[in-house]
Amino acid sequence: MKNNTHFKLTLLAAGLVASSGSTLAFALDNVNGADQSAYITSFKALDIDNSNSLTKSEVKSEELFAKHFAAADKNNDGTLDQEEYTNYKSQAEQKNVKRIAKDSVITSKVKGNLLKDEGLKSLKVSVKTHQGVVLLSGFVETKDQIQQAEKIAAATEGVKSVKNGLVLKKD
Repeated sequence: MKNNTHFKLTLLAAGLVASSGSTLAFALDNVNGADQSAYITSFKALDIDNSNSLTKSEVKSEELFAKHFAAADKNNDGTLDQEEYTNYKSQAEQKNVKRIAKDSVITSKVKGNLLKDEGLKSLKVSVKTHQGVVLLSGFVETKDQIQQAEKIAAATEGVKSVKNGLVLKKD
């Protein structure tokens, strides 16, 4: 009976990791094939003087360009043409999608590893990941379970650090 449960948990963990990988591929495909007209519409809305280029003051309302105007201005002319605007915005969105997908894979791996551990009631442990930093939260029975969950999470591939918010369940 114990081996059957371990097999089921291992199978569930593998399924979580596999589904995260397919989510990454789907998300990247959607960003790569994104409708350019949305970028064009956004560009035109920002182009207040209808010059077909954007100045630093015209893009100050967009946090991405307020911070990264020089990086987006590939020809260093002090303005962004539609291509520079679209390319930079698209690349930034792709980078964000990749980060989110990587975080999802890490979350799935941590959850799978917690499920495999016999000493944890891992279904009561919540796992969230942001930029490789894992946050554990929920209630456990013992201090050892708090430490074990943190150890498992920290040992998981891709985890940069762990914030352990697990607390002991009060009787």
